[in-house]
Amino acid sequence: MVEDFEQDDWDMLDPSAKRVLVALSEFEKGQMVNVDLIHKKTGLMPEGLNDAVRHLSKSKLIDNPDPSKRYGPYDFYAVEITELGRQVLEQFG
Repeated sequence: MVEDFEQDDWDMLDPSAKRVLVALSEFEKGQMVNVDLIHKKTGLMPEGLNDAVRHLSKSKLIDNPDPSKRYGPYDFYAVEITELGRQVLEQFG
């Protein structure tokens, strides 16, 4: 629930993670977004993108339904923003 996420949590999010969350919010609800699209929208290199996705997943702001599936230097293949992610972005972003 968005009530469990506070302004301090938002402020502690890395700017790269915020950039990924904003990029994912531009896609329709329930749409999986592959690593190529996220890279193009954010301009993040593999290490920064991997870190952002890892942090957002742990925070339950995005979902990585198949963590074993990877793509090149990336630790994931496709992710989607969760409802919590959309609410947090709406409230704090």
